[in-house]
Amino acid sequence: MRYEGGENYEILYDMPRGEYSDTGVGGIRTRTIRAGEALEVECFPIVRVDREAKREKRMRASSPAQEKLNIANARKRVRRLLEANFVPGDIALHLTFAYPAADPGMVNLRQAREQWVKDGLPECEDDARRHIRNYLSRVKRAIRRAGEDPKGLKYLYVIEGSREAGPDSANTLPPKFHFHAVIHAPGLSREALEELWPYGFANADRLSFQHDGLKPLADYITKQRRFSRRWAHSKNLKEPEVRVSDRKISRRRAALVAEDVRQYGRQIFEKVYPGYQCVEEPCVRYSDFVAGAYIFARLRRIKR
Repeated sequence: MRYEGGENYEILYDMPRGEYSDTGVGGIRTRTIRAGEALEVECFPIVRVDREAKREKRMRASSPAQEKLNIANARKRVRRLLEANFVPGDIALHLTFAYPAADPGMVNLRQAREQWVKDGLPECEDDARRHIRNYLSRVKRAIRRAGEDPKGLKYLYVIEGSREAGPDSANTLPPKFHFHAVIHAPGLSREALEELWPYGFANADRLSFQHDGLKPLADYITKQRRFSRRWAHSKNLKEPEVRVSDRKISRRRAALVAEDVRQYGRQIFEKVYPGYQCVEEPCVRYSDFVAGAYIFARLRRIKR
């Protein structure tokens, strides 16, 4: 057996409770992700991995457990990109279409669909993506007219869609799409961003950075299961700063957090990362297949 980084086996750490053991643990690997004022810490044991654990990992990699982990990781990435790139004064934007009224149980679904096509409403995800891209092109032109550089436009958007089924396939309407976006548009007001959307309701609000930063907004815009295939961002977003260390958290400290997270977790992380405070209780998960525990903490810089 050889030692491997526990992050490769995160999928096996799915038990909320367990007994911490450092048998077979060679050390603790700490990954810190700094995104704006936010700091996230992931601690994995460096462990000896046997054949049974490797076999279980392969089995879960093609199971719903892997899909669940992929979605969770995509949500983390959206949250971190938002924290790293957007500041107070930037805009949370919500865009909808003015869909024709239709009762799914009535014959008028066919008529509604005809009106749908006539009005140019999106019938599939590709259509929806084309609408949001066209909107962003209009935003760029408006930024240029305002005397600003359109290259300064930054955005991240998510497409949401829900379907209303009719009595038969011919009478089934396409999904009703709408968009959530976070945007930095130099020279444009909230009202200007709303007026550039011609298809229905538009609501632009300034970002709210509270105790939990942009996590509530990130959770809201990624709430649909399929969001991970329906989001995109501008190429000029900067990546969060990621550092990996095998010395930041000692085995003894990791054991303290794992054994009594509510009593000691906050104290340990706030001592290790001065100037930051935990915004939630650190999370600890155990495994039946590998030693140690996966530990996760979210902190935010203390404002002086």
